[in-house]
Amino acid sequence: MDDQTHPQPPSKPAAAPPVVVKKYANRRLYNTESSSYITLDTLAEMVRQGRDFVVYDAKTGEDITRGVLTQIIVDEEGKGRALLPTTFLRQLIGFYGDQ
Repeated sequence: MDDQTHPQPPSKPAAAPPVVVKKYANRRLYNTESSSYITLDTLAEMVRQGRDFVVYDAKTGEDITRGVLTQIIVDEEGKGRALLPTTFLRQLIGFYGDQ
């Protein structure tokens, strides 16, 4: 038998690790990657750019990413960007009753 080596397929570049954001009691958000304070609008833009992030409560260390993402949606809807149909919102709320 021939002992041939098979070329390996090119590996995909490793995805960048998520940006760690800390939320302080005064509701300020701190991006640990850029060492700067940011806003919910900044996080919304990161989502649009496909940049992953995780948000931790600075005091407890609890992962609060889901709540922050929900807040971004509420803020966007409140700015007159009502993209989510009322029927979808009702269905979404209904899912919480099935727990």
